[in-house]
Amino acid sequence: MTRWMAVGRGRAGLCRVAGSPRVLGRVADVALVMIVGAVDLVFLGADRHLVGGGMLPVWVAPVCAVMLCATLLLRHRYPLGVWAVALLYSSVNLYVPEYYPFTYLLVATYAVASSANAVTARWVLVASALPLGLFSYRFAESAPPQSQLRDFLAAAAAWGIILSIAWGLGRLAHAREQHARAERERLAQAAEQALAAQRLRLAHELHDSVTGAVAGMILHAGAARALANGADPRVRQALEVIEHAGVQAMRELHSMLGLLRTPEASATARFAEVERLFDTARRAGLDVHLDVTGDARPLTPDADLAAYRVMQEALTNVTKHAGRGARVDIGVVWSADTLDLTVRSSGGLPTSVAGLSSGTGLRGLRERLDALGGELSSGPEQDGWCVHASLPAHTSIGVS
Repeated sequence: MTRWMAVGRGRAGLCRVAGSPRVLGRVADVALVMIVGAVDLVFLGADRHLVGGGMLPVWVAPVCAVMLCATLLLRHRYPLGVWAVALLYSSVNLYVPEYYPFTYLLVATYAVASSANAVTARWVLVASALPLGLFSYRFAESAPPQSQLRDFLAAAAAWGIILSIAWGLGRLAHAREQHARAERERLAQAAEQALAAQRLRLAHELHDSVTGAVAGMILHAGAARALANGADPRVRQALEVIEHAGVQAMRELHSMLGLLRTPEASATARFAEVERLFDTARRAGLDVHLDVTGDARPLTPDADLAAYRVMQEALTNVTKHAGRGARVDIGVVWSADTLDLTVRSSGGLPTSVAGLSSGTGLRGLRERLDALGGELSSGPEQDGWCVHASLPAHTSIGVS
């Protein structure tokens, strides 16, 4: 059943690709070029006489039509080059008076007009009028002498109108594209400004609401520790842990506020400084054991911060759920392409703050690692809990 569902999804994907606007646009482009070639051959007709006598071989025009059509398919990438080829080919009228290869020139002129700047587009318009003037002369050449001028002017006016329409439609498409591009840039700039304003507002709210509370916690813990000279040593140790955790939280809060105000700034937390997390955990009464395998090396900034956050969240959860006396075994394994982190906890005295956990921390870490191409798993293991994370460990240039 799963296999057939996978096959169905694969076929659906192929259908979406086959029906995508890009593929349909390419099919329409090929169809247009084929029509242009067919019209050109129809206008050639049966009169293939050459100037000075002789006949144009019957196979030459079809071969040239195929080559010109293939060239026109490149007009979106190389509009000026394709136009130059079409302009050069239109000079075949000098040798075959009854051959007017105008279709290639019109399509190429439209391509240049729709993509080039105004000066280039005007020069292309003037240059494209030259072979059309030659066509007008050839057309009037076969008329009676008394009507040649009239026929020349009529043909030139007709060719001029056709060329002006093709060129004008190209300029209209160019103007619409420029307008759409300007609108996209305006919307992107407005979105960036709105995001910056939202970041700044969030930074202000965090500073006003959280920073003051954390600073108060640090000051009260320090004052209580100073007054607890004759108290139980464990009380002083607990106050010291609170004060140390508050200082660390304040440091990271300032770093986050800097990121909100200046997104280009880099986070200060790094996996190389993870030892301070172990010190905080030990002060909180956890029995932390570390086992490192492999040689440490620089990480990309995102992976570096993610590894630090994984360890921080895992130790925080152990402190909340397992409590004092819990044993924590931390495994750090460096391999060729990955960094594997494992945090196992067992034992301990559960605390009352365990019920305050919402699970958003691990969920956020899982989303962060998914974005990096890593993995995060967590769950009960024997008499404790285990968190395992795997991150890409490719060295980035400029990371020290």
